[in-house]
Amino acid sequence: MDIPKHGEKWRTWKGLLKSRGYDPSLTSDKIVTQHTNNDDRVNPTQFKELVTHWFTLKFQTTCAAKRLSRSKMKEPHVTGTKSFARLAHEVATKNDGVYLTRGEMCIITTRTHKDESFVDDKAANVVASLKAIANDSVSKPIDSHDFTNDEYSKVKGTEKRGYVRLVGRMPAIKSNGDSSTNSHTIHELQSVVNVMMNIIQERIPDANLPIVLSNMNIQVPRVGSSAPSNSLPSKEL
Repeated sequence: MDIPKHGEKWRTWKGLLKSRGYDPSLTSDKIVTQHTNNDDRVNPTQFKELVTHWFTLKFQTTCAAKRLSRSKMKEPHVTGTKSFARLAHEVATKNDGVYLTRGEMCIITTRTHKDESFVDDKAANVVASLKAIANDSVSKPIDSHDFTNDEYSKVKGTEKRGYVRLVGRMPAIKSNGDSSTNSHTIHELQSVVNVMMNIIQERIPDANLPIVLSNMNIQVPRVGSSAPSNSLPSKEL
């Protein structure tokens, strides 16, 4: 039994029932009666539970939020509830494991209907630009895995932090600010080591600090020499 396909068919069937029978102006009992009389495939008890769910406040609120979200969508797609990652995997499976580029995903699978028409004029313009770059890249190959310089980024612009369009969530890229944080941490550690060294010097005046530091894999640079990354400045010793 293929559970994912079974779940998809069940979700599609419920959507079909709702598109055919749901009418907010009718009562749930009236909807159940009309639909079960016209389609013997519908189980009255199960359909009654489904219709009751449609009329709940939680379901109504969720539907209203989704309608508002769709109304704000500047570039609608035709993939429904299927994720772009899953769609890309399905296409690659049919194509001997070869994955489409983001530009090809946009052109072939997400913005084009089965009759090859576009979802809207904006999508048509985007696809035209992608095709122009794709034709030009025949002589100038583009790395499809470089999301900062592929054909899609050239048309749609750079990505938001931690997200890649037509791919999904990605590990967040570290910013340059992390280097300053690391430098601050190193400076704090050096200060701690210096304090410890002062304590050792006070408690054990004859202690050979270069040997102690050598055992700790910390080198004391000579004056005028360049210190390794794990060295401490000699003036702080």
